[in-house]
Amino acid sequence: MGTHHAEAFRAFLKGLNKSQHTIKQYVNDAKQFEKFLDEQSLRDHFPNGLKAYLNHIYTHYNTANSINRKLAAMRSYLAFLYSRKYIDTYDETLLEPVAKKQSKLFALTDSELREVLQCWQGLYTIAETEEHAWLAIRNYAITHTIAQLGIKPAELVKMKWSHINQEENTVQIMQRTTYRTLELPQNLLEKLLRYKQETAQFFPQLEEVDDIWLGVGNKLGEPITVKTVERVFLQMSKLLGFKVTCTNLRYTVIEMLMEQEATDDLFSKFGYARKGVLIERHKRLIKEQENEYPQNK
Repeated sequence: MGTHHAEAFRAFLKGLNKSQHTIKQYVNDAKQFEKFLDEQSLRDHFPNGLKAYLNHIYTHYNTANSINRKLAAMRSYLAFLYSRKYIDTYDETLLEPVAKKQSKLFALTDSELREVLQCWQGLYTIAETEEHAWLAIRNYAITHTIAQLGIKPAELVKMKWSHINQEENTVQIMQRTTYRTLELPQNLLEKLLRYKQETAQFFPQLEEVDDIWLGVGNKLGEPITVKTVERVFLQMSKLLGFKVTCTNLRYTVIEMLMEQEATDDLFSKFGYARKGVLIERHKRLIKEQENEYPQNK
C-alpha cells in the first residue's frame, strides 16, 4: 500500500460530495496512518499495523469526540482501500465508536455566583488602560446577560442592538432557524446600555455597528465568536480560583427558576425543543449535587 492512496482517497471523497472540511480532515488522517505504518515498519503486516495505529489513537487522544472523529476517518479510508482491493478484509469491530461519558452538570453556589457577577466590575475599577476598562465592561455585561437570560454562547454572539425593544423590555434571541422573544429585565437593560455607551466612546468609528459583542486586537470591531466567550470564562475561572463556564452559569439560572416557575413556561425560554430534555437535565443536576454534597441530603 503506497502513500499515493491518500490522494486517490481525496478524489473518492469529492465524488461523494463530502464537505471540504471533511475531505481535508479525512485525507490528513489517511496520510497519518500511512506514515505510521512506514515509521513502524508495519506496512507488510497490515492487521498488526492497524491494531498498533488504533492503540496509538487511544493513547494520544483523550476525549471520546477526538477518538471517534479519528475512527470515522479510518472507517471511511479502510472501506475505500478494501473497495479498490488495495487491502484484504479487516476487523471492522476494531473501529466501533467509543462511548461518550456523560459530562457532569453542576450549578454554582450562592457565594460563587456572587463572585462571578462582581468579578469584572472589580477589574473595571482597577483597569490601567482604556482597553482593559472597556473589556471589563464588556465581559461584565456578557456575564450578567447569561446569568439573567440563561442563553447559550452561540445565541449570545448573535445578539444585535436592533433585537432589543426598549419600550416593551424584550429581546429577540436568535437560534439556528428561528428566534424566541425573552423579557429583558430593566437592570440588565441598563447594564447593556452602559456597555453601549462605553463602546461608543472607545470605538467612535463603530457608532453604526448593530452587533452587540465586539472584539479587540486583530478582530477590532468585529463580532466575537463562541471561542471568545469561552476565553472570557476561562480567564474568570483563573481570577476566581474555581471553575466557571457559560454552561454552569446557565444551569445555575435553570436550577433557580425551575424551583419557581412551571416547566412548560421554561423549556421554550431556554431554547429546548422538548420539555423532557430540560426535566432530565434538571434531575441530573440535582443528583450530581447530592453526590457532591451528601451531607445536605
